[in-house]
Order: sequence, then structure tokens, then C-alpha cells
Amino acid sequence: MVAWSCLKTLFRTNNLQKYVVAQRGPQSPDILGHRFMSEHRTMTITPSRWQWHKFKDLLHYYLMVGLIPVGLIVFYANVFIGPAQLAEIPEGYVPKHWEYHQHPITRFFARYVTRNPQQEYEKFLHFVYEEQEKKQLRILEKEIKRKMAERHDYQAYYYRPVTGKYSRVAKESADKIEELTGN
Repeated sequence: MVAWSCLKTLFRTNNLQKYVVAQRGPQSPDILGHRFMSEHRTMTITPSRWQWHKFKDLLHYYLMVGLIPVGLIVFYANVFIGPAQLAEIPEGYVPKHWEYHQHPITRFFARYVTRNPQQEYEKFLHFVYEEQEKKQLRILEKEIKRKMAERHDYQAYYYRPVTGKYSRVAKESADKIEELTGN
């Protein structure tokens, strides 16, 4: 690259020297002393493209870091392992949930990444059961408050819901006090 730019400047200076010699004569003293450097070229100021080049470099780097290994894994799974073949289930064998998928990558994700669909279904059923119990308790509490208001036998601010935890703790402390006093 340097050689080309040197040839370019040499060509330009030779042409300019020929022009000066033709204008002033061969014995002109300023031919050798004059340096032809400017040639009316100016440097234009442009915004920096460093951030754009850095972004492109990082984008290509991370795409290659991700795409090359994933591409190799997909190639290996498709060429060397291949899709699962349909076969009869042996007597007494219960297939696992990931064995129902055909592609090896899908089987891998079903086995190690996602959860068992049966387990997810049972968790959902437990959630529904808990919500149903809460709903029934709210309905029962509304009915109790309605009956208290209807019969006027208890004022609502006297009613405090009692849990087994506090009555158990109170009973245990009463038993300890009774044991210590000997009554």
C-alpha cells in the first residue's frame, strides 16, 4: 500500500516539475527547492464511525459465538442421531414423558428444561382446590355475619376468627402454669 502512494506522489511531482520547467526554463533555481505538498487537497471533517464499527464487531462476534455452536449441535442431532422411529412399547414398560417427542433436540428440552406435564397438571389441580377452599370459607364467613346481623345476638366487633395456633399456644402455657403451681 505504501508503494502505491509513493508512486502516486512521485508521478504528481514529476508532472509538476515538468510544468515548472516548461514555464520558467531548465535553469530555474526554485525547481529543486520547491516542495509540492499541498496540491489544494483539504481534509474533510466527518463524524466518527468508531461506535458503528464497534457495534458491528460485537454483533458479529456474539452471533458467531451463538450461531456456530448451535449450528453444530443441530447438524449433529439431525445427521448422526436423527428422528425417533415409532415402535411398539414392551410389556410392562411405562414410557417417560420426553419419549413421546420425535426430534432429539425437542426430547432434550422436554427432559431437562421443561417440567413434566403430569406434574404441572397436578400442581394446577392443587391450586384450583386451594382456591375452592378459600371460596367456601369466604361464603361461610359471609353467612355467619349475615346470621349475626339478622338475629342481633352478637355484635360484629365481638367476633374474632380463632385459629388453632393461638388456642394451642394458650392451652400449652396454661398447662405449664398449672404444672408449676401444682393445682
